[in-house]
Amino acid sequence: MPSEIKPICGLERIKLSEAVPLKTPFTLFVFPTTYCNFRCNYCGHSLGAEKMKEQYGFTPQQMPMSTYKKILEQLKDFPDRLKLLSLTGHGEPLLNQQLPDMVRMAKDADIAERVEIITNASLLNHNVALRMIDAGLDTLRISLQGISSKKYREVCGVNLDFNELTENIRFFYEHKRSCEVFVKVMDVALNPGEDEKFYDIFRDISDRMYVERCRPVYSGVNYSEKSCITADRYGRTHTKRDVCPLAFFMLGIFPDGDVEPCDTIYKPVVPGNVNESSLFEIWNGAKLKEFRIQQLNGKRYDNPKCATCCAPDDVSHPEDSLDDDAPAILNRLNRSES
Repeated sequence: MPSEIKPICGLERIKLSEAVPLKTPFTLFVFPTTYCNFRCNYCGHSLGAEKMKEQYGFTPQQMPMSTYKKILEQLKDFPDRLKLLSLTGHGEPLLNQQLPDMVRMAKDADIAERVEIITNASLLNHNVALRMIDAGLDTLRISLQGISSKKYREVCGVNLDFNELTENIRFFYEHKRSCEVFVKVMDVALNPGEDEKFYDIFRDISDRMYVERCRPVYSGVNYSEKSCITADRYGRTHTKRDVCPLAFFMLGIFPDGDVEPCDTIYKPVVPGNVNESSLFEIWNGAKLKEFRIQQLNGKRYDNPKCATCCAPDDVSHPEDSLDDDAPAILNRLNRSES
């Protein structure tokens, strides 16, 4: 069946304002590594390690398996399964050679409806592909940086054989079993008029494909004026959102075990560490509740990390918006504690 031209995000969504507070987060982002083998010019990694540390307090790390095992064990404390466990975040997950084992362990633990990775696919050779498929991966999301070797050199500074990359994706697709293969590329990584060529290349070797709009995700990185309009990466314009929905349905976990209420690079607040507290305690704890209340009270910009972040206007969906219902949600949160 030919691929569909649709966003590679989850499309089956509920109205978040009617569901919160959640007893179990919908989504957990676990960062197997924060190292990356690319330096894409629209990404924070383009700044280099020293400037990333200065700008974000960011130091690349690899997640120990001992930390990952604690996460899987702690997830069993929640009353429900996650809707999604995403093994990705601010790095190339395939740089962690234990990633297939991490996928298999998550599937065996049955703690999520879906397990996915987001990868640049540069390391997705045949052996890795078969290991990921055998591990039970549910969704492979591939982020491309162009549709030619020349564009890869221009965008992310790597010498990559694009034809070989495409064939590796084809191999995965032909052996994928029930795994879904989604492919996307940022508009800034395409030359004018290349959208249709992108779709032609991946029409028969993916389940879903899409051209996303680049947004100013990383402070300190120069973006074009076009990327700064109030619209999400799927091209949907909207009124600027003051309440960040992410903290109400997800958590992110850095390789050292630090937990944040989103999946951004900024760590707007660290309500705990899985090596010291359980995820259940963190999700229901005072520090995260205080952060959520700050959002609902319209004080998002009092947090300097949140003030520089565009996630509510970039990766949040219309169904996620909480602005109009903030007072009612605030009352609900307070009642849940009484």
